[in-house]
Amino acid sequence: MDKRIKSMFKEIINNRNLKENIPPFLTYMADKYFTAATIRLALHYFTLYEMYCDEGNQWGSLLLEYFDKVNKILAHIPAGDKQSEECNEHIKEVDEIRSGITERVDCLTIYTDFFEIYEYALNRVEYRFKEMEQLEDDEEIARKILRFIFDSDDNVIVNETIKEVIGQLPVRITRQKYFEYLKEGFSGLLGASEDIFESYVKIIRSSAMLDFAEDGKEIYPNLWEKKAFLEKLDFKNITREEYEKAIELISEAVSFLETETTAYYSLMELVNELYAILICTPYKTESSDEKEQEEAAFYIIKEINTAYFRGKQDEITEDLTERFKVLEGYQEEKEFDLLRLDDALFHLNENHRALAEKMSEDNMFASLLLSKNLLSDSLFIDIHKNKTGEKIGKERFKEELDRLIEDLTDKFQSCDRMIMRAIMANTINKIPVFFDSHSEVMDYVLYSLSKCTDMAEKYACIEIINELMDYQLI
Repeated sequence: MDKRIKSMFKEIINNRNLKENIPPFLTYMADKYFTAATIRLALHYFTLYEMYCDEGNQWGSLLLEYFDKVNKILAHIPAGDKQSEECNEHIKEVDEIRSGITERVDCLTIYTDFFEIYEYALNRVEYRFKEMEQLEDDEEIARKILRFIFDSDDNVIVNETIKEVIGQLPVRITRQKYFEYLKEGFSGLLGASEDIFESYVKIIRSSAMLDFAEDGKEIYPNLWEKKAFLEKLDFKNITREEYEKAIELISEAVSFLETETTAYYSLMELVNELYAILICTPYKTESSDEKEQEEAAFYIIKEINTAYFRGKQDEITEDLTERFKVLEGYQEEKEFDLLRLDDALFHLNENHRALAEKMSEDNMFASLLLSKNLLSDSLFIDIHKNKTGEKIGKERFKEELDRLIEDLTDKFQSCDRMIMRAIMANTINKIPVFFDSHSEVMDYVLYSLSKCTDMAEKYACIEIINELMDYQLI
């Protein structure tokens, strides 16, 4: 960051000479976001195209359709006319693609949670069909687990370890006790922002398979068929043949979900960067001090785009390699500067929004705020939702929690006992830790072990926790 920009940044943060500083600062930000988005897109495009060449035949039809639409738009950038109708149409189309990807990833997340729950349940019956060794005394096992949990002095690490262990221990608490734990965990969210609270509720509902939409059948019929088979299992009387077939189905489903989800996440990166490029285009200047990087990025984009429409993966040419060398280390070098500039933009939005909007060209300030979100770490941030900053009040909190508990109660009444326990484990390890002391953790661990009379389940749980402890020691 040169001296002029540093000076401008400091004056904006300190609320000085705003009328003089805001216009050049916003113009500078438009250039920076355009360049950053272009370079990121070039690098991510190359990665996603390689993924497409290797795994595209395994992608779902809509994923392929979205990728094709993005490629068609990429064929037209950089746009010649900054205010062209074509550019506006591209922005509209990219926005629709982004919404579609978000909906599809939500569907994939629900399917992923479903198969994780059934995998959890199947792991607990595995040792009905395998030999088991003699287990140690419950108290000795519990002490080992407790030492593992509190091995760190970092409370964040300790809390995450507690949640990991709880998610694997045998679940032997009553529904009433489970709901008490749920309420206790959620109590820390009272007064939190709406975004945080809604995110937690969404995670818990997905983890409990409460929001499985019927269109999931049309979207992924193969996954739906596997889901239907698993839902018919009677875990109390499951046979070896049923167990082996179920494990095979889950393995196939998980493999597909990993491929599809990874591709969608990579495509969303591309879409966010393309979106930022399009909305910054009307405001960028021709005096960018990073022309060489921009030109290298656009060369890479063009080469990949051409290869896509030719329908074949070409070897990386020397010219392409040289362009990648130009971009090498750029993001790491400029990351801190961009974060500081983000802070200044945030400061203007929080404290001088009206002035910034008045002094910016057309919709420039809004476009920069949108670019800031699109280039953030929150890939799926809702860019159309107005953040009010409101906190969750008691009435709304109680309403959502009551609805969650009511839906969970209905779910428990209609599912296999092993699945009910899997849901409890898959949700209770997602909420904030509700234990207040070492002794409470010890009591929970010991109670879970001592009350589990299903030796196959108990053995499997201990094996999984041992693997977890061994992995952490590596």
